[in-house]
Amino acid sequence: MAGALGLKLAGPRHYKTRTVNDPFIGDGTSEATANDINRALYLYVVACLINAMWVAAIAMVRFSGN
Repeated sequence: MAGALGLKLAGPRHYKTRTVNDPFIGDGTSEATANDINRALYLYVVACLINAMWVAAIAMVRFSGN
């Protein structure tokens, strides 16, 4: 998702009691905006629809009248 949106996710984080030095995921910007959230939701819906089409196609083949 990070690569598809051009974002850099995760990475080092600082908490009150400790610092987490995880690597970044993706090569884009680390500043996500509301527009990035909308793009992520759109991508998610498209992926779900593609998955539903595959499931329907497999079900049609599997349960055809053979």
